[in-house]
Amino acid sequence: MNQSLIHLYELQKVDRNLDELIESRGELPDRVNEMRQQAEEQRKQLEQVRKDRHEIETRSRELSAECVDLREKVDRYKAQQFDVKTTREYDAITFQLEDAQRRLHTNTEAVGRMGIELEQLKMDDEQMAQDLTEMEGELAEAEEALKEVLAGTEEEEKQLLERRKELEKQVQPFYLTIYNRVRPAKEGIAVVAIKNGVCGGCFNAVPRQLALELRKGEKHAVCEYCGRIIVGEPIAIAVDGETVPVTYEVEIEEETEE
Repeated sequence: MNQSLIHLYELQKVDRNLDELIESRGELPDRVNEMRQQAEEQRKQLEQVRKDRHEIETRSRELSAECVDLREKVDRYKAQQFDVKTTREYDAITFQLEDAQRRLHTNTEAVGRMGIELEQLKMDDEQMAQDLTEMEGELAEAEEALKEVLAGTEEEEKQLLERRKELEKQVQPFYLTIYNRVRPAKEGIAVVAIKNGVCGGCFNAVPRQLALELRKGEKHAVCEYCGRIIVGEPIAIAVDGETVPVTYEVEIEEETEE
């Protein structure tokens, strides 16, 4: 018999067992991953808010210090206006005074706007930090629940993955290529055994001559209806250890397209 086909058929059984193992855990693993992503996104947003808050606070302090300096200049220029002796000197002092007043006005308005922004960022910071704490608490509870679920199947999954790794090495690359292409498209079932002259996947009849050839256990066929790999009964018996091969529960594909 074709040993590579035997290993391929067993690989299908191992993968099916892994699929069922994962399905038995329900939606919790996906939910935990989703919660982790949400918590990470919230963390990034909070970091950005705090970064923005720090930058605005720094700039506000700089402008406030500049405002103090500008007020001193305004007072000084006003006093100097009374000491000038020529019109030219008076115009120069007046120009500097007006420039200082303009900059003081601009900076004062900017500091005011920043104060409003900082107040909003402060509220955002507090709310987001609170939300993150709640999210992390819920995540911790979900991770603990997932840990308990995984504990019951972890050893079985480990053994199946180890066996899968061994089988992959023993299957010809040609078969693996077909298998890996077909399996995702057929609800995880890429290899089936012929049974009573029909494909074990879609239950359509296999040509008699092909069925006879498959009975030798030396070759495979590709179902012309569903595209799955079909192996002979001897292959299934070699793996299952039963006279009648184990069949998989797969839906008849739309009643053969009606």
